[in-house]
Amino acid sequence: MSNLGFQSVYGMLNRDERVSCNRFFMSNTHHNYPNNDRFSNTNDKEFDIISCETNISLSSSDLIAFSVSFENDYLNIVSILKNSGIPPKASDRNASYPFIIAGGIACFLNPEPIAPFIDCFLLGEAEEILPAFLDIFIPSLSTTYDSSYENIKKRVSVEINGAYVPEFYQLSYDTDGNFLAILPIYDDIPAKISVQHIKDLSKISTTTQILTNDTTFDNTFLIEIGRGCHHGCRFCSAGFIYRPSRFYPEKNIVDAINEATLITDKIGLVSPTVSDHPSINNICANVRNTNTCGNDFNNCRVNTDEINPSNIKNSGIKISFSSLRLDSLNDETIETLVKSSVKTATIAPEAGSQRMRNIINKKISEEQIFSAVQRLVEHGIMNLKLYFMVGLPFEKIEDVKEIVTLTKKIKELFLEASRKNRKIGNITLSINPFIPKPTTPFQWRAMDSLSNFKKKVAIIKDGLKKIPNITIHAESSKTAMINAMLSRGDRRMADMVENPELFLKKTKEIENKNPEKTSMGKIIFSAIDLSAPLPWDILDTGIKKEFLIKELKRAELEETSPDCPMVECSSCGICRKL
Repeated sequence: MSNLGFQSVYGMLNRDERVSCNRFFMSNTHHNYPNNDRFSNTNDKEFDIISCETNISLSSSDLIAFSVSFENDYLNIVSILKNSGIPPKASDRNASYPFIIAGGIACFLNPEPIAPFIDCFLLGEAEEILPAFLDIFIPSLSTTYDSSYENIKKRVSVEINGAYVPEFYQLSYDTDGNFLAILPIYDDIPAKISVQHIKDLSKISTTTQILTNDTTFDNTFLIEIGRGCHHGCRFCSAGFIYRPSRFYPEKNIVDAINEATLITDKIGLVSPTVSDHPSINNICANVRNTNTCGNDFNNCRVNTDEINPSNIKNSGIKISFSSLRLDSLNDETIETLVKSSVKTATIAPEAGSQRMRNIINKKISEEQIFSAVQRLVEHGIMNLKLYFMVGLPFEKIEDVKEIVTLTKKIKELFLEASRKNRKIGNITLSINPFIPKPTTPFQWRAMDSLSNFKKKVAIIKDGLKKIPNITIHAESSKTAMINAMLSRGDRRMADMVENPELFLKKTKEIENKNPEKTSMGKIIFSAIDLSAPLPWDILDTGIKKEFLIKELKRAELEETSPDCPMVECSSCGICRKL
């Protein structure tokens, strides 16, 4: 419910008078993963998945639409279908079962690991593709067609850009089992699926549709203020899959804020880089100068006709940002956070050394990091959360040690600024292993071994263990490894998605043997040849592969690249496509 893509599609569907859209969730009682073993479903039992709105069962729907933002949710797709009595594999279903579609960023990075379970992927931004799909699907429900939805699938494949019907494409491999290609089985369907983007955001608004306290950002009205990121960090899919970066007009955002103030006092501004919006200072000033009303009711539709005046109380707006860039962090933005009672600021140096920040194209200096920390603490934000990655391409042990050095310098600055407030807060480090993601310059690079990741985390923990008020959280290496398998795999991964206990078997094989000698180990711990075909080559994101290769080579030379100019050029190819 904190995912604006999910909320936006929910709103789009329910605004169509032909559609009644319900929400279905996998509750804690539906999860079959014992203890810390999230990837086992050996104790599968069938649970009825019931809608939040009407208590109907999922299996009674005409259409099931999955919104998938993270690869680890691939496992839950299969569990939801099984628990609803629906065969997971599309090849085992006929028209007596719901038609199943999927979208979301995980799908338009690499849909192949779940391709056998989905009737049709809608790849790209929903505003561009969902209405066209409904115009084909809904009339087809009342007409005669064969029992496999063949006619719907064929029409969608031929007529809708961004629609991908996996069963109409065949995979080929060489004699060693290496992936070669995905080829269409019909001449009139596209050889590549064009991921859809909206060129102009001025005509739309993407905001919360239902407020609830049953989510990470409880009772917070979320407002998307931009899509994409123009900085081009080489590990980050958002900087490439959503190119070019686009911002909503200031008026759209202010109007959405005014709508939000009718029903809640908590507002969240969402984009990959909120502080990069060209009008962010004006937006923050608007919030600081506004009083608002809140409510005490949950699961309230964003519809002012439903507000009960007796539930409204006066209070000040509390605003939060999904992300902040250190180099664009200014006093106006910080003042907005302070007046919203924000106690913790999250910043992402990503790497400890300037060499590594150049390699990943994170164009921030140590001086900018220190300046941001100092201003945050001087304004009274006493807790910091720092994000770092280890195992990045071309990383050396000295770069890992620099994380310790940088954190110590931040702590010294932190203490000096904190003395004025007579209060010392906490610094939390989040240490994450690098995972090579599709459609990024680092997609060809290998993931670091589990043993190396553990050694590097130990270096950081040992270097900071005597420093008070510092907490270190490291992501599970096993979870990261499974995420990497799902990110880089092809359709052969589907057996593991359907039977998650196979993940445990494969991870144990990797831990007990030379990783590169296991089938799964080769996928994640081996570099990919730049000329090798990739499972996600079926997608045309608009970004030229030559551009990504050029960026990879610049990384090896420790060179940075300029930001996307957000005007028409021919560098990466996306503007030519749009």
